[in-house]
Amino acid sequence: MKMERLPLEKLRRIDIENINRKKEIMTNYKVYYGWTKLNRIRKRKAISIIFENEYGAGEHIRSGKTLRKLQSTVYVRKQTKKESLDAKFSNRVFTEYSIFLDDKFIGNSLERALIENRKADQNNVSRNILDEIEIALRKKFMADFPNYKEPVRQLYLNL
Repeated sequence: MKMERLPLEKLRRIDIENINRKKEIMTNYKVYYGWTKLNRIRKRKAISIIFENEYGAGEHIRSGKTLRKLQSTVYVRKQTKKESLDAKFSNRVFTEYSIFLDDKFIGNSLERALIENRKADQNNVSRNILDEIEIALRKKFMADFPNYKEPVRQLYLNL
Protein backbone atom coordinates (compact mmCIF):
# COMPACT_ATOMS: atom_id res chain seq x y z
CA MET A 1 0.00 0.00 0.00
CA LYS A 2 1.50 3.27 -1.14
CA MET A 3 1.06 6.50 0.87
CA GLU A 4 -0.21 9.43 -1.08
CA ARG A 5 1.56 12.77 -0.63
CA LEU A 6 -0.66 15.80 -0.23
CA PRO A 7 0.20 18.97 -2.11
CA LEU A 8 1.56 21.83 -0.02
CA GLU A 9 -1.48 24.05 -0.66
CA LYS A 10 -3.87 21.40 0.63
CA LEU A 11 -1.78 20.96 3.80
CA ARG A 12 -1.84 24.71 4.42
CA ARG A 13 -5.61 24.79 3.96
CA ILE A 14 -6.03 21.94 6.47
CA ASP A 15 -3.80 23.79 8.97
CA ILE A 16 -5.84 26.99 8.60
CA GLU A 17 -9.10 25.04 9.10
CA ASN A 18 -7.71 23.44 12.28
CA ILE A 19 -6.53 26.80 13.63
CA ASN A 20 -9.96 28.34 12.96
CA ARG A 21 -11.68 25.37 14.64
CA LYS A 22 -9.43 25.72 17.71
CA LYS A 23 -10.21 29.45 17.93
CA GLU A 24 -13.92 28.68 17.70
CA ILE A 25 -13.70 26.04 20.44
CA MET A 26 -11.63 28.33 22.69
CA THR A 27 -14.48 30.84 22.84
CA ASN A 28 -17.03 28.18 23.84
CA TYR A 29 -15.57 27.31 27.26
CA LYS A 30 -17.97 27.82 30.14
CA VAL A 31 -17.86 29.24 33.67
CA TYR A 32 -20.02 27.66 36.37
CA TYR A 33 -21.11 29.70 39.41
CA GLY A 34 -22.53 28.09 42.53
CA TRP A 35 -22.10 27.20 46.16
CA THR A 36 -19.75 24.48 47.36
CA LYS A 37 -21.38 21.27 48.48
CA LEU A 38 -20.39 20.57 52.06
CA ASN A 39 -19.27 17.06 53.02
CA ARG A 40 -16.59 15.30 55.10
CA ILE A 41 -13.77 16.90 53.11
CA ARG A 42 -15.23 20.30 52.20
CA LYS A 43 -16.41 21.89 55.42
CA ARG A 44 -16.38 25.58 54.56
CA LYS A 45 -19.22 27.48 52.86
CA ALA A 46 -17.94 29.28 49.77
CA ILE A 47 -18.91 30.74 46.44
CA SER A 48 -17.46 28.34 43.90
CA ILE A 49 -16.45 29.54 40.42
CA ILE A 50 -15.37 26.71 38.12
CA PHE A 51 -13.75 27.40 34.74
CA GLU A 52 -13.77 24.80 31.98
CA ASN A 53 -10.35 24.15 30.47
CA GLU A 54 -11.52 21.53 28.00
CA TYR A 55 -14.38 22.08 25.58
CA GLY A 56 -17.61 20.32 26.58
CA ALA A 57 -16.27 18.93 29.85
CA GLY A 58 -19.30 20.11 31.83
CA GLU A 59 -21.70 18.19 29.59
CA HIS A 60 -19.58 15.02 29.55
CA ILE A 61 -20.99 12.21 31.70
CA ARG A 62 -18.00 11.75 34.01
CA SER A 63 -16.85 15.36 34.15
CA GLY A 64 -20.41 16.58 34.67
CA LYS A 65 -20.77 14.17 37.58
CA THR A 66 -17.61 15.59 39.15
CA LEU A 67 -18.94 19.12 38.64
CA ARG A 68 -22.21 18.22 40.37
CA LYS A 69 -20.25 16.74 43.31
CA LEU A 70 -18.21 19.93 43.73
CA GLN A 71 -20.95 22.56 43.66
CA SER A 72 -24.62 23.43 43.40
CA THR A 73 -24.53 25.30 40.10
CA VAL A 74 -26.81 28.34 39.87
CA TYR A 75 -25.48 30.18 36.81
CA VAL A 76 -23.53 29.23 33.67
CA ARG A 77 -21.97 31.63 31.17
CA LYS A 78 -19.45 31.48 28.34
CA GLN A 79 -15.87 32.53 29.01
CA THR A 80 -14.54 35.66 27.38
CA LYS A 81 -11.60 35.39 24.99
CA LYS A 82 -9.27 36.80 27.64
CA GLU A 83 -10.42 34.18 30.18
CA SER A 84 -10.16 31.30 27.73
CA LEU A 85 -6.48 32.03 27.05
CA ASP A 86 -5.63 30.60 30.49
CA ALA A 87 -7.25 27.29 29.51
CA LYS A 88 -4.71 26.88 26.73
CA PHE A 89 -1.88 26.42 29.25
CA SER A 90 -3.80 24.37 31.82
CA ASN A 91 -3.35 20.64 32.33
CA ARG A 92 -6.63 20.22 34.25
CA VAL A 93 -10.19 19.78 33.02
CA PHE A 94 -11.57 22.33 35.50
CA THR A 95 -10.07 25.23 37.47
CA GLU A 96 -11.89 26.26 40.65
CA TYR A 97 -11.75 29.54 42.53
CA SER A 98 -13.55 29.94 45.85
CA ILE A 99 -14.59 32.86 48.02
CA PHE A 100 -14.90 31.44 51.53
CA LEU A 101 -17.49 32.97 53.84
CA ASP A 102 -15.41 32.30 56.96
CA ASP A 103 -12.41 34.13 55.52
CA LYS A 104 -11.16 36.90 57.82
CA PHE A 105 -11.77 39.60 55.21
CA ILE A 106 -15.31 38.36 54.41
CA GLY A 107 -16.31 37.75 58.05
CA ASN A 108 -19.26 35.39 57.34
CA SER A 109 -21.03 38.12 55.40
CA LEU A 110 -22.97 37.03 52.34
CA GLU A 111 -23.07 40.60 51.00
CA ARG A 112 -19.29 40.99 51.34
CA ALA A 113 -18.70 37.67 49.51
CA LEU A 114 -21.01 38.75 46.67
CA ILE A 115 -19.19 42.09 46.42
CA GLU A 116 -15.82 40.29 46.17
CA ASN A 117 -17.21 38.03 43.44
CA ARG A 118 -18.49 41.08 41.55
CA LYS A 119 -15.09 42.79 41.81
CA ALA A 120 -13.34 39.70 40.47
CA ASP A 121 -15.59 39.55 37.39
CA GLN A 122 -16.18 43.23 36.64
CA ASN A 123 -13.44 43.41 33.98
CA ASN A 124 -14.77 40.41 32.05
CA VAL A 125 -18.55 40.54 32.38
CA SER A 126 -21.24 43.16 31.78
CA ARG A 127 -23.24 44.69 34.65
CA ASN A 128 -26.44 42.89 33.64
CA ILE A 129 -24.79 39.50 33.85
CA LEU A 130 -23.10 40.44 37.14
CA ASP A 131 -26.53 41.31 38.55
CA GLU A 132 -28.00 38.00 37.34
CA ILE A 133 -25.13 36.04 38.93
CA GLU A 134 -25.49 37.92 42.22
CA ILE A 135 -29.26 37.36 42.35
CA ALA A 136 -28.91 33.64 41.57
CA LEU A 137 -26.19 33.14 44.21
CA ARG A 138 -28.16 35.04 46.88
CA LYS A 139 -31.39 33.17 46.07
CA LYS A 140 -29.71 29.74 46.37
CA PHE A 141 -27.91 30.65 49.60
CA MET A 142 -31.10 31.96 51.23
CA ALA A 143 -32.97 28.82 50.15
CA ASP A 144 -30.31 26.59 51.75
CA PHE A 145 -29.88 28.73 54.90
CA PRO A 146 -33.26 30.42 55.59
CA ASN A 147 -32.27 31.54 59.13
CA TYR A 148 -29.18 33.42 57.91
CA LYS A 149 -28.69 36.95 59.23
CA GLU A 150 -26.01 39.36 58.09
CA PRO A 151 -23.36 39.76 60.84
CA VAL A 152 -23.24 43.10 62.65
CA ARG A 153 -19.87 44.84 62.39
CA GLN A 154 -18.62 47.66 64.49
CA LEU A 155 -17.39 50.31 62.11
CA TYR A 156 -16.05 52.81 64.64
CA LEU A 157 -15.19 53.05 68.34
CA ASN A 158 -17.68 54.53 70.74
CA LEU A 159 -15.96 57.22 72.85
